[in-house]
Amino acid sequence: MLSFPFINRKYNDYTNWVKDQSYGINDLATSNLGDFSFLEEVISEKRIVWLGENGHGIREHNLLKNKVIHYLYHKMEFKLIAFESGLTECYTSNYVKDELSVDQLLDKSIFSLWKTEETYPLFELIKDNRELNLIGFDFQPSTKQSLLTSFLDKINIDFPLEFKSSIQNMEEKTANWYDRMGKYKARRKRVPKDILQEYKLFQKEQNEQIDRLHLILNDIKKDFFNKALDVPYKFIKKVLDNKRHFLNHFTDNERDYSKFRDQVMAANLEWICNELYPDEKIIIWAHNAHIYKNYQTITKYRPMGSLISKALMDDSYYIGLFMYEGEAALINRTVYKIGKPPKKSLEDYMNHTDSSISFLDFSNVVSQPFNKWIFEKTLILEHGTMQKLITPAEQFDGIFFVKEVSPPHYI
Repeated sequence: MLSFPFINRKYNDYTNWVKDQSYGINDLATSNLGDFSFLEEVISEKRIVWLGENGHGIREHNLLKNKVIHYLYHKMEFKLIAFESGLTECYTSNYVKDELSVDQLLDKSIFSLWKTEETYPLFELIKDNRELNLIGFDFQPSTKQSLLTSFLDKINIDFPLEFKSSIQNMEEKTANWYDRMGKYKARRKRVPKDILQEYKLFQKEQNEQIDRLHLILNDIKKDFFNKALDVPYKFIKKVLDNKRHFLNHFTDNERDYSKFRDQVMAANLEWICNELYPDEKIIIWAHNAHIYKNYQTITKYRPMGSLISKALMDDSYYIGLFMYEGEAALINRTVYKIGKPPKKSLEDYMNHTDSSISFLDFSNVVSQPFNKWIFEKTLILEHGTMQKLITPAEQFDGIFFVKEVSPPHYI
């Protein structure tokens, strides 16, 4: 039987290693670019940086990611930010950002859960710098109405009137259905059969409409390529394909829908990295649960971070964000209290650092007796409330840790 002194010594070895190896930031509010200089060393030549978060309603995570992105842009030439928001909404709003205010850019692009005072400086940066681009990788609509028709108006293509009117009609009706059905999902209630039947008819009509739009697009393909507009052409095709995926799977049960959503998001990211922006360095903003690499549940669910190609994975640096105590907000903005992390959890080990914000890199760490916990199944608190086992070194390359968190200041 192992003695208690041995167990305590092992625990102390773990926490001492965390303290020795972590980079610290004492005050997030007053921190400057120089405080994040360690990122240049740990990220090195990676082309893609994944920035997770342990919940969508955490003020300090939003602030921290904003600071990290400023550093990656100003010091490491990362010029594309891919949000866990609608592909259509983010790309089109970015395309016409010169005509939008910062508030409009926020409102027309990402999900409202990130429309906060903490993300505002990031969108000021995007607005003020033409070379810094925004895109989304989700097939779900992130705003009530996209700027897709405004985007089409700016392209030097003589679209048939039917094309634009059909696009506009589809965008509006899809957004209405998303809002209508979402109210049942939010209350965890089954959609009434008559409404579901009505939706099925709408779904059939829109699939037929998408077929017609693809045919029209194919007929005018030469116009795009003759005018060197191959990127807008590819984007419109991807928009139509994403819309079909969404319409055909929106009423799936939650487990199947979540699994399919990550598959589509991974495919969208692959397309963004390889076809739309093949030469850009990319920052990905998403929940921790979407960016896990080398991860699969017993139900065969794999997040998008585990679904991308090996080539992109090898060119990536995955950063998870965690927290210890405080309060956060749900998607509906209800405030909840963070649970106390159990002893020997990731949050417990990280809480032994001296700084309020810390970063631990384990991308090149070799397993030793004093750091074995990052190579073994270790408990975490997803959203700060739900216990989950992960192998840190297999799911991430590094982690940011915030000791105390609070809800965002929503705009």
